[in-house]
Amino acid sequence: MRRIKVKITAGILLILITAICTVAYLGRHDDEQSHKSPQKQLAIKKLKEKEIILKTQNHLNQAYPYHQNQTVGRKTYFGLGRGYNLIMVQLESIQNFVLHSSIQGQEVTPVMNKLATESLYFPYIFQQIGIGNTSDAEFISNTSIYPIGSNPMSSKFGNRKLSSMARLMKTRNYTTSTFHVNDVSYWDRNQLYPALGFDTYYDRPYFQQEKFNKFGASDEELYRVGVNKLKTLSTHRKKFYSQFVTVSSHSPFVIPKDRRRLQLPQKLSDNRLENYLVAINYADYALGTFIDGLKKEGLWDKTVFIVYGDHFGLHKKYHDPKEINEALGIPYHKQISTFNVPVIIHLPEQLSGKVINRTGGQVDILPTVANIMGIDLKREGFTAFGHDLLNVGHNIVGMRYYLPTGSFFNDEILFVPGKEGFRDGAATSIRTLKSVKDITPYKFEYEYIMQWMKLSDRYVKHLPVRQDKQ
Repeated sequence: MRRIKVKITAGILLILITAICTVAYLGRHDDEQSHKSPQKQLAIKKLKEKEIILKTQNHLNQAYPYHQNQTVGRKTYFGLGRGYNLIMVQLESIQNFVLHSSIQGQEVTPVMNKLATESLYFPYIFQQIGIGNTSDAEFISNTSIYPIGSNPMSSKFGNRKLSSMARLMKTRNYTTSTFHVNDVSYWDRNQLYPALGFDTYYDRPYFQQEKFNKFGASDEELYRVGVNKLKTLSTHRKKFYSQFVTVSSHSPFVIPKDRRRLQLPQKLSDNRLENYLVAINYADYALGTFIDGLKKEGLWDKTVFIVYGDHFGLHKKYHDPKEINEALGIPYHKQISTFNVPVIIHLPEQLSGKVINRTGGQVDILPTVANIMGIDLKREGFTAFGHDLLNVGHNIVGMRYYLPTGSFFNDEILFVPGKEGFRDGAATSIRTLKSVKDITPYKFEYEYIMQWMKLSDRYVKHLPVRQDKQ
């Protein structure tokens, strides 16, 4: 840790010097700009603000040893998905612990278990959402920007022009679309999707109005419509990037009796846990129908296919880790296990899988996928606050709202600051789930992530308002 400490300290000092010099520079030139029109002065100010942000980000990236112990050269997995279709499925309320878990002799997620063995599986990814919950997860995974926590990003920044996965793919002649069975106005997605640059969204009117739950049609119906739309695009030789946002496994996890597949003869003492497992099992089954549909239409081997969780399902206030442990026979931590969500990336024609044990967050999804799709973000001038998990030697991701600001996960621990910040904070091993007594080595990572997240906030607030919103 000493090596990290020295690098980060030097980096922070460099950042402060840069910021001071930049402010001084702007001050010297205020008088020179005073004769220009207010519009031109504002444009110049915004340009200089962006320059400060990018320089600061570059210094912070150099300060943390993301690439320590990494060999210099061609990036791993770079371009393996270039020219293929791209599908991202955001699964509602799925936590990583359900994968490879069984209850009363039945697998909870047989479809995802098999998919993980044939794909790149990331078991140490953590949610980073704010009050916007599911919509925040969409925002993060599509932009690689941290949510501010206190406001839904769809509402607060839905009037902006966001650098995004959709816009990256559109420059490569991909058709972009997003599917969600609820009304598009829910969580202000009618603002979010134009902000992200999607060409088309498919919401409630496009699906059969079956009564599945209060949010809309079933995941099976979501995927049925999706396969038909994607088949049409493929018929017209159009490459596509499509996002699917599921809802069948949404709280309170009530699946219609005739759609339940997981049958538990021995009822659990925690009824909500039982409902959760039944709902996740259904969502897993429905995902299997999607994969089968893509295979039937000849799209599976032409597609990079990504599945990830949006956020926890079992709230730590209502579930005792001991009950989960007893029901499933697995270790469960009230914070680490709660916020741990799965990410699975399947490459075209991939038959054997690989487990990627690097710690990450939803903010890392875009950079990782971009690398696979053959997109060099640096060359594109794309500002990302996450990192490519296939090509970093170390990683750190921050979290707030559901944990105190300054909380972070690195490759070793979860750190949660106390009332006095770092001084009375606590660290827990993400591998053993046991308390780490000496937190001293992590002080500079705490300071680092605080600056990194503040910079992300500064960046998103700087982004331009879309012309249709001016």
